[in-house]
Amino acid sequence: MFDDAELWDTHRRRGVCMDPGELGLMQTRNGIWLRALDHAG
Repeated sequence: MFDDAELWDTHRRRGVCMDPGELGLMQTRNGIWLRALDHAG
């Protein structure tokens, strides 16, 4: 699950799912992927 639609779109490149961790995203304890800057604040 992603924090917003933009993150979902970002992780899908040319119709292929990318590893969210390789895109610089952080996962919360609840399994939601978000931007590292959002997680730090």
